Amino acid sequence: MTPAGVYPASMNSTDELAQLHKRLRNIRESKGFTLNQVAAQSKGTISAIALGSYERGDRSISAQKLLQLAQIYQIPAFELFSQPQPLMEKGRVVIDYRKLRDDSDPSVEQLREIIASIAAVRRDWNGEVISLREGDIKSLQIFGSLSVSQINAMLNRYALTRSR
Repeated sequence: MTPAGVYPASMNSTDELAQLHKRLRNIRESKGFTLNQVAAQSKGTISAIALGSYERGDRSISAQKLLQLAQIYQIPAFELFSQPQPLMEKGRVVIDYRKLRDDSDPSVEQLREIIASIAAVRRDWNGEVISLREGDIKSLQIFGSLSVSQINAMLNRYALTRSR
């Protein structure tokens, strides 16, 4: 995955359109909508047949239709062109909370708060180390608005052990 705004040399408009078509379907399905439900929500401006054609790439889609779909799906329009951020790989990690607690970097405060909340809910730590489970790491990514690279940097900085 390339950083936002950076395109690999091999990326061309055909590839980008193919990704857009796939993304249209993935977003619709992730919202739990059928083609007919989206057509109904569009109040007849997008038919189920047209939407299916957009998703397959059999038909060109206008910017107006893309904006309308973003509104129906209740997402920012740029999300139609973005690939979803991958979640962290499976496994668990033991974090040295002492290192985290003693770090004077202000950007670490949110991380300390999230990990302290996880520990408080689970009631299973001693204030020195905490074992973060796969779900905890995903929560860090989602609720901390952290990218995979940010989480990996954090894990490399504060982890005692990592297992998969």
